[in-house]
Amino acid sequence: MLELRDISNVYSGVAVQEGGGGARFVRLSDLSDFKCFRPPNLATGDLPAVARALPIEEGDLIVAARGSATDVCQAAHSWLGAFISLDLYLVRPDPSKVDPGYLAAFLDLPATQAAFSGNKQGTGLARLPKEALDRLVVPLPPMPTQRLIAELARSFHDEAALLQRLANLNSLLGREALARAFRAAAAIKNS
Repeated sequence: MLELRDISNVYSGVAVQEGGGGARFVRLSDLSDFKCFRPPNLATGDLPAVARALPIEEGDLIVAARGSATDVCQAAHSWLGAFISLDLYLVRPDPSKVDPGYLAAFLDLPATQAAFSGNKQGTGLARLPKEALDRLVVPLPPMPTQRLIAELARSFHDEAALLQRLANLNSLLGREALARAFRAAAAIKNS
C-alpha cells in the first residue's frame, strides 16, 4: 500500500477567466453532468498563467474538491487539452505503478468516499483538502489484477450508460405515444 502522492501527482485547479480566449475549462458542474451521462458544456476563457495549470491528458483523473459527494472520473476524450477549475483536482497517475482505471474505481468505492467525507472541511459546500487526497492509502495489487479490476469497473460504467440511454429513449417513446393519443382524442372530438 502506498499513499496517492507516491503513485500519482495531484494538482489543484485554477481560476477560470471566462472570455474570448481559446482555453477550455472543466468545472464541477461538468463533472456532475459527465457522471450522469449528460454531455458537459465546457467553459472557455484565457489561458491560465500559473505553473500548476496543466492540460488534461489521456489517463488523468478528475476529482471533485467540493460537494457532498466526491465525484471521480477518468478524463473524457473531449476534455483532453482542457484545464480544471478551482473546485477540482487533477490526478495524474504514474502508469508504471497504477492503472488509471483501477485508481478511478478505487477512488469511487463507498469506503473511499466515506474517507473523503470524513476529511472535508467547511460548512455548506465542504471542501476536500489536497493533503487528504495526497495522503490517501491505496492498495496496489499486481498490474494484471489492477487491469482486470479496471476493465470490470469500465464494463459496469458502460452498462450504466447504456441503461441510461435506454431509459431516455423509453421516456421519449412514452411522451410521443401520449402526444399521439391526445391528437387522436382531439380528432375524435372534432369530428
